[in-house]
Amino acid sequence: MKTAVRSVLAVVGLLILASSFVHPFGPIKHQRSTGELLAGATISRAITQVVERSCQNCHSERTDWPWYSYVAPLSWLIENDVYRGRSRMNLSHWEAYTVEQQVDILAELGTEVRNRRMPLPQYLRLHPEARLSDADADLLYAWTHSERRRLRSPSGSMPKIPTD
Repeated sequence: MKTAVRSVLAVVGLLILASSFVHPFGPIKHQRSTGELLAGATISRAITQVVERSCQNCHSERTDWPWYSYVAPLSWLIENDVYRGRSRMNLSHWEAYTVEQQVDILAELGTEVRNRRMPLPQYLRLHPEARLSDADADLLYAWTHSERRRLRSPSGSMPKIPTD
């Protein structure tokens, strides 16, 4: 009986180890960027700090991959979340979006933050530091509103917000 249990555990262990090398969402962990987030946007240091703390892990190429993100099948779930997050909004490629896309993304971001749908609850369970305070949510919402207004202005730029 002990031999059968050990054999099953060994097989399960080998499967988990082998599956750690399978990445259904491609080389997502190899996409790294050290560039400025939201490059080209008018953004204050306070907004940048909130975005870095609460958004960049799923919505940029500055993801900090914890040790457990390398162990399948958990790695697949995490990679899926990051893949989906980046496909919705990749803050590392902000300048590559058209003005219309930026306006749409900002509108969605403001709504998601204001209605407390972002960051995702499952993310917050493991990363409570990413939780947005009421002040953070209000700050992000106000910024998305002003940045959309700036982007829609005829010249594409309104007076800059002080950047601290």
